[in-house]
Amino acid sequence: MALIPIPEKFLREVWQHRLFSSSALATSDGARVVVRFPGQSNPDGGPDFTGALIRIGGVLYRGDIEVHIRAGSWHAHRHGFDPHYNGVILHVVFSPARRCPPARTAAGRRIPLLVLSPYVDPFLYGRWSSGDRRSRNASCGRDRRPLPRASVRRRINALGARRIARRVRSLGRRFRQILEERAMERGECSPTEAIQESAWDQILYESVLEGMGYGGNRFPFLALARSVSLPLLRAHGLDDTVTMQALLFGAAGLLPSLSALRECESRSYVRRLRRRWRALQPLPGVSPLHEGDWKFFRLRPVNFPTARLAALCFLLPSLFARGAVKGMLGMLERPGATSREKRSALLAMFRISPDLFWSRHVHFRGRGRGLGIALGRTRVHEIIVNGIVPLLLLHARMEGDVCALRETRAFLRALPASEQNSVTRRVQSLLTGGKFPSCSPLEFQGMLHLYRLYCAKGRCARCPVTAGPAPRRQAEQRIHARGVRMSHRPSQARTSMSQRR
Repeated sequence: MALIPIPEKFLREVWQHRLFSSSALATSDGARVVVRFPGQSNPDGGPDFTGALIRIGGVLYRGDIEVHIRAGSWHAHRHGFDPHYNGVILHVVFSPARRCPPARTAAGRRIPLLVLSPYVDPFLYGRWSSGDRRSRNASCGRDRRPLPRASVRRRINALGARRIARRVRSLGRRFRQILEERAMERGECSPTEAIQESAWDQILYESVLEGMGYGGNRFPFLALARSVSLPLLRAHGLDDTVTMQALLFGAAGLLPSLSALRECESRSYVRRLRRRWRALQPLPGVSPLHEGDWKFFRLRPVNFPTARLAALCFLLPSLFARGAVKGMLGMLERPGATSREKRSALLAMFRISPDLFWSRHVHFRGRGRGLGIALGRTRVHEIIVNGIVPLLLLHARMEGDVCALRETRAFLRALPASEQNSVTRRVQSLLTGGKFPSCSPLEFQGMLHLYRLYCAKGRCARCPVTAGPAPRRQAEQRIHARGVRMSHRPSQARTSMSQRR
């Protein structure tokens, strides 16, 4: 089997679904390895799996997993110079290492090596390459009976409502935290009306920036929003787009050096921003990020963090005027307005008019193609569903405004169908064997909630949208069809984790 060229995709699926014997799993140094959770597959730039839980030599680690066919690929791909790989706790390879130096992170930490080929059924790849993949693709639902499609959709809608409710609670905790911080800064015993309005605007600002993140950039955007707060931007004038860009790009660590730029137009533009950034420093409370915190890999140019950040700078005057949250609620409560008119009014707030440079660029290192940095309707729709609607629900609930609560819920139900992605398509295929005729925003949220809390974590036995365990004989037939002899028992591993916690 070692002589056959094995694709990395096969090895990733072997690791993800734990299609190997774990009775004597050990690193190349002989340290015992216990896989508590193999991690969540990462389709974006960075390690192949994130959030893994691995016990190595008696120590429990939580971090990332990088998978290669050969151990030398770590050095060939220059992962040791990329700070995105600093969180890798285990390097999983198929072929044994031969005269290869150990893998190290950019921080200099040595990474344990696990050679997986001795623990994999030697006939598994033959079955995998011959097309016997149905049991593998349906692994997260292999021991459960599917429900009728109507019942599935009802349960998916309930999960979507649960996901929105979790988001509302999260925003509520953040709102109370901001109130306390602002009250302490001003020496107030209790938050005044002005402090509350400022806190609502800051929450809106953070929610929009978090929604700007795409392909793993959600957390850097949120960190930037909390470092460069909305009051700080307002103090320098939201209409001054040059100052806004200097503040945000400088604090994000995305202002390149002039020597790295070849285009004259880019050098001139960046020189002006760097000059303004130097004049603004030092800024109290601002912790600049590093360029390595941002991901560009496997992103369309229009989704680059530089393009999103530039778009934000031109959105600031219209979207973040004082009392913006109350203005949005007033928009939804406007008497006689249809759902389409309300949606159009909200979408109009996200229209931008970039300057000449950003109408032809998506980053500082050269001109891009397409329509520049304008936010697409799909991205704005996701920002509205994930950020603005939960915020308006929270505001209506805390103010005791029953009318606003009803109108916001009706607005969510009236939003058009969400655009499908790889996660929702996979969930629909697993649950119904096909696609839903249309996917409402609530169903979209429900499928994301199901995938991240159950499918991605292997919690198939607790799946809330299936009827129950399949008959034992059917389960045994599926396991036999997979042709995998595994000695580990995932359910016991999960039980031990819960006991440990």
